[in-house]
Amino acid sequence: MKNVALKNLLPHIIAIVLFAIVAVLFSKPTLEGKVLQQSDVIHWRGMAQDLIQYKDTHGRYPLWNNNLFGGMPAYQIILTAANPVSIVYAHPLFMLFLPKPIGYFFLLCISFYFLSQVVKTNYWIGIAGSIGYAYASFSAIIVAAGHDTQMLALGYVPALVGAIWLIYEKKYWWGTALTALFSGLLIAQNHLQIAYYFIIIAAFVTMGFIIQWIKAKDYKHLVKALILTFIAGAIGAACNLVTLATTNDYSKATMRNGTLNLDTAANATSTRKTAGLPIDYAFNWSYGKAESFTLLIPDVYGGASSGELNADSHIAKMLQQKGVPDDQAAQFAESMPSYWGNQPFTSGPVYLGAVLCLLFIFGIVYLKTPHKWWLLILTVVALLMSWGKNFMFFNEFLFNHLPLYNKFRVPTMTLVIPQFTFPFVAILVLQQLFFDTKDKAFAIFALKKTLIITGAFFVLAILLYFSFDYAAPADANLKTYFTQLTQGNTTEANSIYNALVSDRRSLFGADLLRSIIFVVLAAATIFFYLKNKLKVTYAIAAIVILIAADNISIDRRYFSEKNFQDEESIDDAYFKPSAADQQILKDTSYYRVLNLTQDVFNDALTSYHFHSVGGYHPAKLSIVEDLLNFQLRKQPMNRQVLNMLNTKYIIVNNPATNKPEVQLNPEALGPCWFVKTVQFVNGPAAVMKALNNFTPKDTAIIDAAQQSLVTYTNTTDTAASIQLVKNDNDIIHYTSNSSSNGFAVFSEIYYNRGWKAYIDGKEVPIIQTNYVLRGLSIPAGKHEIVFEFKPASYYNSTKIAIGASALVWILIIAAIVHSFRLKNSKPE
Repeated sequence: MKNVALKNLLPHIIAIVLFAIVAVLFSKPTLEGKVLQQSDVIHWRGMAQDLIQYKDTHGRYPLWNNNLFGGMPAYQIILTAANPVSIVYAHPLFMLFLPKPIGYFFLLCISFYFLSQVVKTNYWIGIAGSIGYAYASFSAIIVAAGHDTQMLALGYVPALVGAIWLIYEKKYWWGTALTALFSGLLIAQNHLQIAYYFIIIAAFVTMGFIIQWIKAKDYKHLVKALILTFIAGAIGAACNLVTLATTNDYSKATMRNGTLNLDTAANATSTRKTAGLPIDYAFNWSYGKAESFTLLIPDVYGGASSGELNADSHIAKMLQQKGVPDDQAAQFAESMPSYWGNQPFTSGPVYLGAVLCLLFIFGIVYLKTPHKWWLLILTVVALLMSWGKNFMFFNEFLFNHLPLYNKFRVPTMTLVIPQFTFPFVAILVLQQLFFDTKDKAFAIFALKKTLIITGAFFVLAILLYFSFDYAAPADANLKTYFTQLTQGNTTEANSIYNALVSDRRSLFGADLLRSIIFVVLAAATIFFYLKNKLKVTYAIAAIVILIAADNISIDRRYFSEKNFQDEESIDDAYFKPSAADQQILKDTSYYRVLNLTQDVFNDALTSYHFHSVGGYHPAKLSIVEDLLNFQLRKQPMNRQVLNMLNTKYIIVNNPATNKPEVQLNPEALGPCWFVKTVQFVNGPAAVMKALNNFTPKDTAIIDAAQQSLVTYTNTTDTAASIQLVKNDNDIIHYTSNSSSNGFAVFSEIYYNRGWKAYIDGKEVPIIQTNYVLRGLSIPAGKHEIVFEFKPASYYNSTKIAIGASALVWILIIAAIVHSFRLKNSKPE
């Protein structure tokens, strides 16, 4: 019995060891103590530093972050909740306790391998599909960029599909337990857009099975399977209720729930709030129709926005011929925008693998299973969705009618769906080909048909190769730059540009030939097997090697040793305070900083050291986004708005030294102040427009809809005082002293989904003031004022999350017990 058990486990052990070895070799610098230089993670560290410092002194993370955009909830940066039975404890196991990023690639492999075993493929075929899924170019690109949560969420997609598949195949106990577990772990990665795409995948899987059940008139199983899947998914979601509840609550106040549109007429007071993200913003990163050829041929559109070209490029050689030193020519070539598609920029193409593309087409032609049809339709739908603004008839309809779709941006991300469907079809067709084929003549016919279709794609690609002009939308600016570089010599400038165009063409041509070679090798492997010239073992081994070589070699363009650095060097490069920073840090009072040496509203590095007026976050509060759009993104910035935001220091670039220097803003109003009068206007638009010309030191502007909440509208005591005692993120203390009633403005961002205000222990209403700030009516006398952040969405969901997590472990234990009982009930 032990020998049988070991024999059954051995293939899976081989798979696990192989996945670990490949991941280690792929991310080898990790074992040398180096870390990835990930731009998104670096900016996350800037966003999170205020929270980390808080935890160092308080033992827990706060729920409010003071360092971004004047203040915002910390939910989407760091969120923890006490849960002693959290299912997240299982997450390191599925990463084999391997360090980042090794564990990431292992997770994607083992997750897809689980699915391959659920659908009963040979383990080597499962290994082939797993490597194809894990090492599609998008995986390497997002890890290099620092989209860690996105990668981890992708890691659980195949496993969750496999768990649901178990339910649909009447393996109810394990299916239900694992669906609850994997749905919980997928959501726990907190990348809701990937979770959304999984729901789309699951919907197609379910529809495919429903059609089969209806045809078989298996209505009892249909109802049972759908109920169990829904319950298990709900339990998994409930495990993450703290995250989901706070995110849902927060989203209602963010730009993803709409932003303010002002009527630009001079006398206008009307507003129109968008529903969800603006469509032009959401569709900014849309894949081009012809750009979809990158699934088969990676550098159709030049690859990444920079870094593709080297010393062997046309542009480098041309510069060398003109006397430019070799190293400078190579550096210049590397900085050139080889990508010439319609996306603003890109870190690299979505390449699924030429071999997998061939196998996908072969599967659609040759597979007997009806599952191929929903897989094909799902792939086509995802491809159309990825086109975004380049196929508006279809995508605008989805944006306006598909529930929650208008909360997300970057349509190119839908290509994670083909990243799943291509290797899935591949393992199904390889299993049928190598283990279920009885009619090899039909298989050869299907292969020939596949080659005709694939050949047609290559013919079309060749036609595109010769017809493209290889000109990017922003090339006019590039030509101007080249003209300036050559001191007005347009002939020299054009020669540089033409060399770049030649490089773009060469990148396409080289990868076109490369993909043809891989397709020919894969097709030849299948053909020789079908002709009995190649044993099945060797044929499968050849396919595994071809898929790995094909995908990983492209990954190396975007993920290599160059992406790794010593952690100390990253800290020095990004977080070591400059001389200007050190000068500001000497001031230990409470203030904000505006850093004009950076892209102010797309920069989180300033937030590492300071309470920043700017920052970076993909889901800013809508009132903050409105303020940026109408007051701070314009030139010049509204100085009075900066004053009311307590902007005490402004960092600018000194043109003489080309280094940052500090400017003191003596008009910054501090953390709080009494105003002389309150001005009521009708509606948010009027409030925003009133900010164009007001003096925040003397006047507070409030929407007339809140007038009933304002009990005191002016301060007659010129000696009245109000001070900040302590700002401790989630709780802020002030004291006030005045001989008359008055109205005080607090330079803290207004957020009515959790902040409460108390004067001498009695709750009082917080008034939205100056569009983004808080205001209170304060009676005469000495008072203690406290603001406390206690969002109900956080505190009310914790107990439910604990209960759901416990239920998942109970389901897993029940599934184990059921398996043992089933095994023991079988006769020897």
